[in-house]
Amino acid sequence: MVGHYKRVLVIGAHPDDEDTDLLTVLVRQMGAEAAYLSLNRGEGGQNLIGPELGEELGVIRTEELLAARRLDGAQQFFTRAYDFGFSKTLAETWQHWPQDSILKDVVRIVRRFRPQIIVAIFSGTPIDGHGQHQAAGWAAKEAFEVAGDSARFPELLTEEALRPWRVSKLYRSARFDTAATTLTMDGGALDEVVGQSYHQIAMRGRSLHRSQDMGRLQTMGPASIRVALLEDRTGTGGGGLFTGIDTTVAALPWGGDGPPGDVFRKASGAAAVITLLDSAEAKLGLNLPRGQARVALDRALASLEAYVDNTVTIERTQQLEHIRNARKILRGVLYDAFADADRVAPGQLVRVNYSLWNTGTAPISVTPDFEPGPTVAGPERSLAAGPGALDTGSVVWRVPEGSPPSQPYYLTRPRSGDLYTWPTSMRAYWGVPFEPSVARVRFLEGNRLEEDVEVTRRTNDQAQGEIRRPVFIVPRVAVTLEPEMLVWPTSSVTPRTFTVTLTHGAKDTTEGTLRLDLPPGWPPVAPVAFVFTRPGEERTVTFSVRPPPGLRAGTLRVRALATDSRGRADSLGVEVIDYPHIRPHQLVKPAESSIRATPLVLPRLSKVGYVRGAADRVPEALQEVGLPIVILDKATLERGNLAQYEAIVIGSRAYETDTALVLHNDRLLAYARAGGLVIVQYQQFQFSDEGYAPYPLTIGVQRGLFRSHDRVTDENAKVTVLNATSGVLNAPNRIGKDDWEGWVQERGLYFAHTWDQRYRPLLEMHDPGEDPLRGSLLVARVGKGTWVYTGLSFFRQLPAGVPGAFRLFANLLALGRTAGG
Repeated sequence: MVGHYKRVLVIGAHPDDEDTDLLTVLVRQMGAEAAYLSLNRGEGGQNLIGPELGEELGVIRTEELLAARRLDGAQQFFTRAYDFGFSKTLAETWQHWPQDSILKDVVRIVRRFRPQIIVAIFSGTPIDGHGQHQAAGWAAKEAFEVAGDSARFPELLTEEALRPWRVSKLYRSARFDTAATTLTMDGGALDEVVGQSYHQIAMRGRSLHRSQDMGRLQTMGPASIRVALLEDRTGTGGGGLFTGIDTTVAALPWGGDGPPGDVFRKASGAAAVITLLDSAEAKLGLNLPRGQARVALDRALASLEAYVDNTVTIERTQQLEHIRNARKILRGVLYDAFADADRVAPGQLVRVNYSLWNTGTAPISVTPDFEPGPTVAGPERSLAAGPGALDTGSVVWRVPEGSPPSQPYYLTRPRSGDLYTWPTSMRAYWGVPFEPSVARVRFLEGNRLEEDVEVTRRTNDQAQGEIRRPVFIVPRVAVTLEPEMLVWPTSSVTPRTFTVTLTHGAKDTTEGTLRLDLPPGWPPVAPVAFVFTRPGEERTVTFSVRPPPGLRAGTLRVRALATDSRGRADSLGVEVIDYPHIRPHQLVKPAESSIRATPLVLPRLSKVGYVRGAADRVPEALQEVGLPIVILDKATLERGNLAQYEAIVIGSRAYETDTALVLHNDRLLAYARAGGLVIVQYQQFQFSDEGYAPYPLTIGVQRGLFRSHDRVTDENAKVTVLNATSGVLNAPNRIGKDDWEGWVQERGLYFAHTWDQRYRPLLEMHDPGEDPLRGSLLVARVGKGTWVYTGLSFFRQLPAGVPGAFRLFANLLALGRTAGG
């Protein structure tokens, strides 16, 4: 905010760890520059709104954070950490994330954002629970200590021009530990501009975390924000959040090298600038003509630009941005820029139109500067508009040949373990959510930047109205190969189908040949010719692939390659993640499939019903291996003939996402009693609370203030068989030690905690140093049939092609109508 110098950095581990109330009050009430630093992007969680997991889910959660930031006004940063899943200890977390790398990334953001105050969400101790929470608490405290030490991470100065920065105060959120509170702030106060309390605004932002099941009511009334003071270098020992910190404009460290305010205090115009800012604010408050306030802001901006040296600091940049934004509003100027296409291929010509609308009282003249350039034609001229006038112009941009497809900067290179590899060429964007969009227009008044506008494509939807989409560079021919992962029984000679989708990205004609590169020794398939004449045109080609005789266990690769008549080869596909509440993003994927040949015997079944759960790719994985899966819809659950299915499988968290399943659960139980097989994958607390199981069982357990669940996070944890004669472990596949190898992220979660004696537990496992857990797989006879509850994370293992998970799941399906486990 103009006229203030207040900067606060909040540090947590995950997107949903943010203190949205605190950020809202800091920015919207106190006028502070605030930011939230999340160590990771939440890739290891689940997804309530779609099928995306892993890196795709990280993109969604990043955008959900940015959507919340647009409400509360704070900024957003990240480290290189990839969310590898739940961890129970700090030591386990450091096995995935190099400790010094995480600290360096946090120090980088501290030195870049230069806060006076750090607020740690977590304590850095075991009371934080999640090992990643503990890591965030430790990193916040350690960064407070070392960010100002020039001997620590000196390369941040030499390589990134980030000077050491000494933070004045360290607080910790006390929302989980109210007894430690040293300062309480009022989130229930009214934001008069919005007409809601700060807490209500914060809950609007919280509810934008839709992939994380975070919807919240916007309740009125008092709302306390509690923090605990841990360190105070001001020597004041308490008081308000900024007590002991000089928050005036004169304290701004404009020059960067000296102490706060040093260069600025030496500037002869400092007092005049502050007077001008105060004058502009007073004129607006007195409802005087807007032009008078604008003149004061013009003079303040000119004074700051004239009197301050050329050292660029974040304080200077953001303060000048605030003044420019205020001037733009007072001047009544609107800018826009849009392209004639949102998917553009290398070599393609794109027309970009831009406009200036002057709703104010004084004439405006600006020069449009197109990025990235160069342009084939334009800019035709400067834009000039008198009061009430609109002026427009355009440029024609040729997308450079060889341009890579658009994707987030942090995904352009393979990860190193559980750290993203940030490209050196994009060092300026390290730690920010995303790099700038492909095309922008900068409007300049003389040498002064007035507005920086993203170029989008504007279309009209008859139901929704205007739709804006960002511009993405796409391959001339995008190639998508499915399935990405396929488990192939070594005894099977049945051909499998691979599907290749080609999408044309260019405006001119492209013709060529599509081929499928198979592993050595596999019978080849004939290539297919293609011709495209317009952008967006698609063609789907299916290849029937047979294995060679005597297929051996192992991992093999298949690749699809499209080569055009000029010899240009494409083997990359693009996926657009697009939801109504977030900005779309494009991800790039190689057109490759992984085949995992394994000894796998499938039960002889004719029809298996499946109720899809949250982010559930299990049905497709089972279909691809050759099982007859049928997705059950609302009508089938309500009144269909369930007896036609030899088994019915319930997807993970389906009792949260499928209301028909909840309403007609009694029909599933009746199906089981009549001789059917029901397999329920992991569900959350309400499943046991509402009594959907045939016999009593509990999932959650109350531990202190929080309700938690039994889980095994070590994907390599030892598994002990409790009943070696169970059919689940013997037929048609004999489950052994090798079947528990290669599991990803975890063994399972939301295990049954207690259960009726009619359930039979089959497995025992636990994380290091913890008591054995037996609730991962329960089997019960229900009437003439069988009912299974499993917390094993099949929703991760089957799409990942884990052979042992397929063998075990095949055995569960083989229980049939008469077996009992």
